[in-house]
Amino acid sequence: MVGTLTVTERRGWLDWALDTFDMQVRAVPPGSWAAPTPCRDWDARALVNHLTVEHLWVPPLLAGLTREDIGTRFDGDQLGDDPVARWTATARRSRDAWDRPQAWSSIPMLSFGPTPAGEYAFQLTADLLIHSWDLARAIDAAGRLPGDTTSARTVGNNRELVHWVHDSLRRQIDAWRVVGIFATPVTVPADADEWTRLIALTGRSPDWQPRLDGDRHLDGDQHLDGDQHLDGGQHRG
Repeated sequence: MVGTLTVTERRGWLDWALDTFDMQVRAVPPGSWAAPTPCRDWDARALVNHLTVEHLWVPPLLAGLTREDIGTRFDGDQLGDDPVARWTATARRSRDAWDRPQAWSSIPMLSFGPTPAGEYAFQLTADLLIHSWDLARAIDAAGRLPGDTTSARTVGNNRELVHWVHDSLRRQIDAWRVVGIFATPVTVPADADEWTRLIALTGRSPDWQPRLDGDRHLDGDQHLDGDQHLDGGQHRG
């Protein structure tokens, strides 16, 4: 279970994380959608597709539908010819679903069983925050557009949010690691800040750089196949 927060606080952190990821999606330079990311086997487009699919699941799950009801409609690539527009529309519908008063008292049926809405919101928030770093790191390596002052470092500027996610996740992560959702944590200096420790906790190297020899970089987290997601399947991080 995650720490005790009010619905207003949980919604605020979810919105912040959505805004943070949205900022990085909009920062992907033209021609850089194939840029490698710290997520093994996922380039920038596949990473954005992953989060898009997660949030496509939100409205039907909060409305009480099950995986069987939803079927395969969200399988595969969902970004089409305009990844930014598709992500933007999907995120807006996800926010709208959380605006429904009954959403926060619901117990959606996730792949691993019935889950209180507050816990579901935490999982989405954590995934958005961590994958914002993944995408930002990929953009940093590919080269940012003129005028873009964001970076993988600025993604973690909200220290309260970082603390909540880190404190909550560290108490859950062993169970997630057992089923292959996260890789072994990366060792960082004892005096590393909490943002660095959170990234390392999820099995990512805070110093990740794309390999220059064309091989897949293995410092990212350990992913299951791309069709498994925390909302419609098992993938979490």
